[in-house]
Amino acid sequence: MDERQQSFEVRASTIASRLTREPCGHAGMVGVVLTESERTDADAGLLFFTGAGPRGHSGHAAMGAIVLARAHGLLTSARAQTVLDTPAGSCLVELLRAGNGSAARVRYEGPPATVVRGNQRVTVRGGRTLRLDLAWSGTEMVAIVEGESAGVPLSATHTLELRRAAREILDVLEGMVAPVPPGQIEGVAPGACVFVGPSSSTEADVRAVTVRADGSVSRSPSASGTAAVAVVLAAMGLLAPGIPSRHESLSGTSWTAEVTSAGDLSRVAITADVHQTGACAWHLEASDPLTRGVTWA
Repeated sequence: MDERQQSFEVRASTIASRLTREPCGHAGMVGVVLTESERTDADAGLLFFTGAGPRGHSGHAAMGAIVLARAHGLLTSARAQTVLDTPAGSCLVELLRAGNGSAARVRYEGPPATVVRGNQRVTVRGGRTLRLDLAWSGTEMVAIVEGESAGVPLSATHTLELRRAAREILDVLEGMVAPVPPGQIEGVAPGACVFVGPSSSTEADVRAVTVRADGSVSRSPSASGTAAVAVVLAAMGLLAPGIPSRHESLSGTSWTAEVTSAGDLSRVAITADVHQTGACAWHLEASDPLTRGVTWA
């Protein structure tokens, strides 16, 4: 799938950038390409891209893509489960309830996740010390920090502060020895920082805000961030296998996470509702000065 991703980047990077950057898209948008799989045990392949470039995986984008692909007849398997091949590994999306005019419900399970470094101490600007956990979400390395200790409110009106705090933490971690994911021989620098704190609703257990290294703030709870938070909670004895926990996003939406298998490597299943918000037609004019779109720092 890496070769397919590279080929797509060479042949369609201009279109991909245009669709996911302003004025057509925005910093939180993830594009998906449905393609053939390189694995014999997978039903289809998915490639992901953002305004910052290709992305190895996006759980919430995979959920949405499969709901749309089934709705439009692009995937016709009678099985409710769809096994997907991606550049970051395989994942599973199971259709629990078809949309048919309302929200579809899916169950997503990515590659195994695990805690790599617990209670890591880092020193940020001003000599302030923070403690964080580093977890392999199955697709990327994630730093998990309490929002209160980082000094940032977990609210949509403080996204600039969240981005600054995440960038500062990720910069410090990049200067340290990179943690090695399970089954790999080389270290991987964290690609995202997840700030956690109390939820704003009694219907959720935790609020989690994922900020990526490119500065984008996830609108959903983030499948990668959710998996990382879930395995950390399980390692702390706060989340038993089979017990669901509800994770709330910065936008107030939420979904349920469940550690389905515990151990050195844990499987995390996410159950979420998927809403189709519209169908779009974009016009790409050769004379447009913003052919590749524009991003804002």
